[in-house]
Order: sequence, then C-alpha cells, then structure tokens
Amino acid sequence: MKKLIISLICTASLLTAASAANAAKIGFGFDQGFGVAGQFDNINAFIGNDGISGDYIFEQGSFEKDIPFNYYVGGGAFIDWDGEEFGVRVPLGLTFPFAAKWDLFGQVSPELSYRDKHDDFKFGASAALGVRYAF
Repeated sequence: MKKLIISLICTASLLTAASAANAAKIGFGFDQGFGVAGQFDNINAFIGNDGISGDYIFEQGSFEKDIPFNYYVGGGAFIDWDGEEFGVRVPLGLTFPFAAKWDLFGQVSPELSYRDKHDDFKFGASAALGVRYAF
C-alpha cells in the first residue's frame, strides 16, 4: 500500500510538472521496472514498479542530416522502493522522433550503486527503453 501511495504521488507530480514546463514529454517504458517516463526541459524522470530515477541532461544534439537519431549525455541518481539500493549513473542515450510529437528513447547507464543489504558498492550498467509524447 505504501508503494502504491508513493507511486501515485510521484505520478501526479510528473503530470503537474508536465503542464507547467515548456518542453515536456510524458510516456511509458522500462528503466526502474515498468513505469512512467517524463522529460521536462533537461530533466529526465522515471517512476517504475522497482524504483525511481532522475537525470540531468547536460549535453544533447543531433547527428548528421542522414542519421535520424538524436543523442544525450547526463548525470543522475536512482533508488529502489525498499531503499536497499541506490546510486549514481551517467545515462548515454538516443532518441528517435518517429512521428509528430512522438519519440522513442533508449539509453545505457554505467552506474555506481550501494546495496545496504550487502553493505557494499558495485559498478554496473542499466538500460532503459520507452516512448514519449510531447505536449
């Protein structure tokens, strides 16, 4: 029940922020499990059934005219709902605008996490994939 309430509050916050931001995208995907993905200017946020993450995009751009993908590089953090694992990450991603106001996104994120249950740090990588609609 606690996870459901927190998820609803976070989703409501994402939707409220989307209406206030100039460049907002909302969709769904896989990052911290299956959940809601949002982009608000240079902030990527994700609320999933396994946890929550947020990334600040500090570099983004496009490739040559022949390549339809855009790229981004950011820095962020994540935490699982149990609070047993949290860490920092560097998302390296691609977006593909496939229709008016729609895009697909995918990213790979090298990460350093701390696992409280095991009392250790670990290096790893995670991946995300999803679709978003721009308002």
